[in-house]
Parts: sequence; structure tokens; C-alpha cells
Amino acid sequence: MKKLLLLAPTALLFACSPGAVSLQPGMWETTVQFSTIDVPGAPPAELAAMRAMMARPQTRSECMTPEQAANPTQRMMNPSSNGNACQFGDSVFAAGTIRVRGTCSAPGRGTSTTSMDGTFTATTMQATISSEIRPPAGTQGPQSVRMSGTLSARRTGDCPA
Repeated sequence: MKKLLLLAPTALLFACSPGAVSLQPGMWETTVQFSTIDVPGAPPAELAAMRAMMARPQTRSECMTPEQAANPTQRMMNPSSNGNACQFGDSVFAAGTIRVRGTCSAPGRGTSTTSMDGTFTATTMQATISSEIRPPAGTQGPQSVRMSGTLSARRTGDCPA
């Protein structure tokens, strides 16, 4: 489930309509930090450990090609390795505004419903995110994880040759 927790907000970055995006290709650094985490039914020690882990900023860098920058939806809907199936109802990524609502599911890992609201330029993004993750049916233990936080991304330069 941890992998699903980390992928859901990043997935929403690339779930926008292809014609409305004006992101610059290159290396992008994305940082996600959760400020609230609620896991109904979790033992207090488990919840404290999860909060401590998820409260730390989680940063990753990746190269966004010109094709990916021009059509981030294609990247999201046809991932090469994560196996997520995502559907997006409300997707606005235009005129400096980000507003995305989506649900992703991964076989054996459950579902994630995530929303993101924020702003962007050609080289930066800032957004608030909220997610609810549900494990597969029949999983023992807590049946949902709800969290909210922030996402920031910035272009850091050209991709390596």
C-alpha cells in the first residue's frame, strides 16, 4: 500500500488534458509532504509510525521528455511498470490552474481516490492534495487511509544526454 500512497499524488500531476498544458520538458523534482494522516482502526503505535514516515518530505526527480510534457495524460494512462488503472472526472490543468480529481486502482493493492488543487507555471507547480486509500476487499486491518498535504515540483534543468 505504501507504493500506492506515493504514486497517487504524482499520478495526478500527469492526468491533465494534453492541449492545455504548457510544462517545459527537462528534469523535474517533485516533493510531497503529508500534514494529516487518519487511519481509523489502526493501533496507536502503527498510526504513529505511519505519521512519522509520511510526514517527512518525499522527493523524487525524473526526466520529462518533450512528448511527455506535451501529453502528460498519455504518460499517466499508459504507465510502463506501475500497473495502475486510473480514471479522472474533473481535470483542469490550464491557465496556471490545477484542479484534478481521480481514482486509481492497482491489482492486489487497492484503490486511491485523490484530489489536487493548485497553480503552475512552465517550470513550477504548487498544490494541496488529499487522498483516501482503500486496500483490496478482504484485507485485514484498517480499511482506509486518509491523508492530506502539499506537493511542489520544479524544473531543475535539462535531462541528461
